[in-house]
Amino acid sequence: MLSKIWQKNYVDGKPDYADVFEDNMIFRWDSQIGRGVDSSYVSDVVNTKRKHLLVKKSDAESNFYYMGEFDIVDVRAARKRDNNGKERDITKFEMKMHHPVREDLLRYLQSNLQQSIQNNTQEPKAI
Repeated sequence: MLSKIWQKNYVDGKPDYADVFEDNMIFRWDSQIGRGVDSSYVSDVVNTKRKHLLVKKSDAESNFYYMGEFDIVDVRAARKRDNNGKERDITKFEMKMHHPVREDLLRYLQSNLQQSIQNNTQEPKAI
């Protein structure tokens, strides 16, 4: 499995959640700050029977892309600093898609990713 650096900083006052496709089947997603593993929000996500993933390439885009259904394969507690520098709970999810994401769509979502990282812009966003 590929290793990723999970700790991200705030960019323009917004948290960078480190949402990323590891490959065409595995998506990693950070919850919003303040939504730990024991929160009702995380419980709702985990216990929903049919889970569908929609992403957008960045906050600068308004288009969302339907990626398909997924299962959650890992949920773990983590902490991240908020805008005030206070450590707060988040939840890290690992999701496995039911079907591989189309290669052309995955390439598009990951295009200019290295430049985006250098410019401190955000990676694909899950909703």
